[in-house]
Amino acid sequence: MSKKRLDRLDAGQCSTDRSHHKNNNSTDLNFTLHQRLNSNVDEQLQSKITFFSKFKQKDMPQVNDSLQGMAQTLSKVSFNEIQHHQLQREYEKIKTELAQFRAQQIKLYSTITKLQKDNQTLMEKLKFYDEEKLNLQRKIQIEQKQNEELTKKLKRSEQRIQIILESNIIFQKDQIKTTLLDTLHENEHYKMEAIQKQKDLQKYYMIINHRLQINNSNLNHKLNRLTNRIVAAQRHQTESEFIDQDKMVITFTEIPTNFIFRHIFQNIECKQFISTSLEQTPEQFGSHFNLIPQDQKKIHLIWLFNHMVNYREFSQQHNNFIIKLTELIVIKTYPELYSFIQNISQFLKVQRLTLWLRDYWTGFFETIQEGQSQKIICSKGSFKDCLEQREAVNKLTAQRHLLYQDSKGDDIYQENTYLYPLITDTVLPAGLLEVFQPTQNNSYSDIQYFTALLGTFVKIVVQKIENEIVMQNVAKQKDILISQFLCLMQSNDKLQFTNSVKEMQSKLLQISTCEIIFIENNQMFKYDRQGLQSISCIAGVCGQIAQNQKPAFFSNLTKQVHYNQLIDMYTLAPVYIYPIVQDNECKAVIELTLTNKQIDRHRFRDPLTSLNQQSNQARMFCECVQTAYLCKFN
Repeated sequence: MSKKRLDRLDAGQCSTDRSHHKNNNSTDLNFTLHQRLNSNVDEQLQSKITFFSKFKQKDMPQVNDSLQGMAQTLSKVSFNEIQHHQLQREYEKIKTELAQFRAQQIKLYSTITKLQKDNQTLMEKLKFYDEEKLNLQRKIQIEQKQNEELTKKLKRSEQRIQIILESNIIFQKDQIKTTLLDTLHENEHYKMEAIQKQKDLQKYYMIINHRLQINNSNLNHKLNRLTNRIVAAQRHQTESEFIDQDKMVITFTEIPTNFIFRHIFQNIECKQFISTSLEQTPEQFGSHFNLIPQDQKKIHLIWLFNHMVNYREFSQQHNNFIIKLTELIVIKTYPELYSFIQNISQFLKVQRLTLWLRDYWTGFFETIQEGQSQKIICSKGSFKDCLEQREAVNKLTAQRHLLYQDSKGDDIYQENTYLYPLITDTVLPAGLLEVFQPTQNNSYSDIQYFTALLGTFVKIVVQKIENEIVMQNVAKQKDILISQFLCLMQSNDKLQFTNSVKEMQSKLLQISTCEIIFIENNQMFKYDRQGLQSISCIAGVCGQIAQNQKPAFFSNLTKQVHYNQLIDMYTLAPVYIYPIVQDNECKAVIELTLTNKQIDRHRFRDPLTSLNQQSNQARMFCECVQTAYLCKFN
């Protein structure tokens, strides 16, 4: 009984290893643990058999009790091994979550450091402006001193002139008069120049002081905004913090749960009156309204009436929009989705509404407009900011902003644009929605709200379309596998079987290559273009896989220590080696190159999935070949 149970454990462990093999290190650890358990059990069995051989017929009950104890210990060992595997899978899951949290922490740290650098540059600019202000003050003081000295000189000259005039100088009287008149004119001229200079300096000083005050206020304003962004980056963003009071715009990262954004920009007195009026009963509202001064009652009634009319129009538009979104349920293809987005732009009262979806094969973002495909590059501009920051970008202004680059690499500028990303659980968003040129009578906050609502539904529809595409591809692969499996079962010998495997590989895996190595009597041989090649021993990387009896992935097979040119495949592409095992004996080995086309194409998965993850196509191919070989040549 114990030996049969151990064989069942071996078979179960091998099947689970073939189906759930993800990491070479974890499988090696399980294998060594399994070997130790089997060796310990074999030793105990040998010792018990030798010990029980000494007993007579009378001691058989004791032998049965000891055997039952051994069976209980073996069941406990198998149960502990299952628990060990479960704990190991939970550990891998926690490890991946920790890696994601670390990536988010690094991103937050980079944003904080960037904001701190901006803060430091602004502080340096403030210091520079302060130094310029001090230098201007010093210059003004120097010029004031020079003016004072000039005034003193003028006073002295005037005193001298008076002394000369009072004295009775007879000689050269006319000449002295002319010189005195000239000096008086020059003095007046100097006075006028000094007064004009002082006025100009005062004007210049006023202008410079006004400019410095404006610059200081702007810089202080930027500093406050940067500090608020740093604080907001360090904590979870609430719904009321989506609103930027200075820019008078709203940036949603998700659908809001209330409509605070619709009246956040109103007058404070108006907002307080409306909020209190909505919370009061009719009697309380009447008494409260009577307390308002007579000259202010009219404006309060206008506020309340406008609020009611606005919410009535918004509720009607909201209901109609929800009814319009129900049409997304029947959409099954991307052309239908693109046409739906173009038609709904008229409902939102915007000039153009465009859906851009990422192509993970090329890195372009593509859309279909008027039956023609258009591709763009999002390496810079507002599109890049929207995708990297994973939040909406509001450019609803008359100024033209850089959005993206077209397929030729030319920069595209545009005004009055709102961008909303289609955020997923993967590293990069799947795409974004572009809203261009809303009408003048349309509320920008309502457009942003409806766009956020539309983006959530579009993400669900895109995910549904991608899942259907994946299911269709899997169904096609299964049909090809069934038809090729029948061809493999009609093979008469191993040469024909090898040719059928290569034909199956060309249909299912397209550009990849495949080889099968047969193992008989400790010899390895294969059929290739040069004919039959054989080795009289177990060698190469394929030989190591045959001995370990576990599939493995190799990023560069030629750099392996046990590489053999005669048996192993020569390629620079990643190689997946799969052993065909029956009754703990390796019958053959499959070598298969992995290419990008074998990676599952799914828009909501990470781009360029790592090749060390086992491809579903390669696994299905190898299992099909294994089943056909064991059925045909066993």
